[in-house]
Amino acid sequence: MHTAMHTHDQTNTIDVLVVGAGPVGLALALGLARAGVGCRVIEREPRFRDRGVRGKGVNPRTLEVFDDLGVVDAILDRGALDLKVRTYEGSRLLGEVDPAAGNRPAPDRPYPGMLLLSQHHTEEVLRSRLAGYGVTVETGTELIDYTQDADGVLATVHRATGRDNDGRDTAGRTEQLAARYLVGCDGGRSTVRKLAGIPFLGETWEEERFLMASMDVDGLDTDAMHIWNDPRLGVGALAMIPMRADANWAVHLSVAPDEHGAIPAPTGDTFRRLFAERAGLPGITLHEPVWSTVWRPTVRMVERYRDGRVLLAGDAAHCHSAAGGQGMNTGIQDAHNLSWKLAAVLRGAADRLLDSYQAERLPVARAVLAATSAQHRVLFGADGARALTEQFVHLAAAGNDFTGLSVGYRGGPLGRDLDDTTGIRAGDRAPDAPCTTADGTPTRLFDLFRGPHFTLLTVGAHPAPETSAPLPVATPLRRAAVLDPGGHVARAYGLRGPAVVLVRPDGYVALTGATADPGTLAEQLLSYGARYAPVA
Repeated sequence: MHTAMHTHDQTNTIDVLVVGAGPVGLALALGLARAGVGCRVIEREPRFRDRGVRGKGVNPRTLEVFDDLGVVDAILDRGALDLKVRTYEGSRLLGEVDPAAGNRPAPDRPYPGMLLLSQHHTEEVLRSRLAGYGVTVETGTELIDYTQDADGVLATVHRATGRDNDGRDTAGRTEQLAARYLVGCDGGRSTVRKLAGIPFLGETWEEERFLMASMDVDGLDTDAMHIWNDPRLGVGALAMIPMRADANWAVHLSVAPDEHGAIPAPTGDTFRRLFAERAGLPGITLHEPVWSTVWRPTVRMVERYRDGRVLLAGDAAHCHSAAGGQGMNTGIQDAHNLSWKLAAVLRGAADRLLDSYQAERLPVARAVLAATSAQHRVLFGADGARALTEQFVHLAAAGNDFTGLSVGYRGGPLGRDLDDTTGIRAGDRAPDAPCTTADGTPTRLFDLFRGPHFTLLTVGAHPAPETSAPLPVATPLRRAAVLDPGGHVARAYGLRGPAVVLVRPDGYVALTGATADPGTLAEQLLSYGARYAPVA
């Protein structure tokens, strides 16, 4: 742990310094900015990614996060939800499934499918939304070191490129940035994690390598992803996925080191040779890659997410197999959990609220790591095509939820159930449902939840309870009394009568009961750092 005593000039101290401008860092910064928290985002790379196919699966829970952050329409406009899945062995078609047929939208889950969208498009949408709050990513800026004390963090950064806010050239300059908190969203090789001295425990699967590329392909139907199975490689034999927003294809295949430990280079010739060997379909042309890489699975995670005023999120804290498409999703959901807690603490909530970040998210990362590792072994085994088909049809495999919709924090440090009025419990995801306001105006719960506030939801005849006085800290709370003429809220929440449900800013249930007296509600809100104040 880096510690030092230094004096913070409060006029130049930002609230949060976010290191890393991938989807996790951007989602965190967006959550902070919409809550009125001052933040800066630095990114080591000199320019933004505009190609490649990493992080291309956006799961239903992440789509709900994007709904909450106000970007889901832009994400849906670019991505594809309706691709069929065709599986082959050699030139023989094994079958075709339509994942959408078994995953239709429902009142409680408006985004049922896995959206296909290259990560760089997700980043572009998040950056655009973030710019609307006046926050722009500072590229070519690398964290070199930091010190921290009881008041904050002093980060030393090196600017390889760029200009400051006055337009002066800052290339080659080393400077210091003061922040009250620093969050490392800087990936599996995280500089923040290394500087914090937090071990990254696990393993790299040295015996496995995958070639990945983006390229033009002629002769394949673009309304389906095409997956070749092999008894030795499972679905690692070959996968070709049309990426509509990129107007080209993602191509993945598994390769093994030769007797000298060498891996074939991810060139057009390599992809064409292996396509001929493993697929053999006539009339298909693979062009030169516009992007390619060699990837190997890494399965590691930290034992702690926090070192004083320094926290970790995303791949900096946990790396998984790509099976199930959970890496980016888990990281974005880390960010959504952390942003409202940082905002609350910065506005006066007790610092221990930040300890709940690790208490809630570390078990999720551990479970995802175990699930994706198990799924990896299945998908890249002899019967991988069948397992993949089941995964897409049911969006779950081997009892593990890859939608993210069942992930929650029951039994965690923050929730409270006053009685058994609701089937849903504190810590569960708060589902969507169509309903009406008290005057009969149609609405939906996600419209009421959207934003950096708590929502005190009352369903039925009685009004939301009042508190005796405003509370002294600064996460706002919206009172929302709804009627349920269609019974959708009752079904989604398991209601046995009128109920009160307190919903956190990240869309999880904080408190349930038939009623909540003002004292109980005040006590619960204070434990979260919330104040009872209207939200426009």
